[in-house]
Amino acid sequence: MATVSHGACGKTWNQRGNRTGHCSACHETFEGLSLFDWHQVLADDGSVICRDPSEPRWASKGLRLIDGTWRGPAWAADVFKDAS
Repeated sequence: MATVSHGACGKTWNQRGNRTGHCSACHETFEGLSLFDWHQVLADDGSVICRDPSEPRWASKGLRLIDGTWRGPAWAADVFKDAS
């Protein structure tokens, strides 16, 4: 884990390998690739729209802001267990 900063917005976060993503459009930081992908949707014209994770409807689904990073619900410890 390393602490990194984004020069354009000045935000700092703990980078956890490829599990943490910082959006250069909305400058929010997300823990987990699925959550990062979820926050962006394509508009009808093909442009990218960033969803606002602070909206109450997303909090009701378990999204929370911890130390400047958006995180989803906790997963069971064996979800990413090696299958071999």
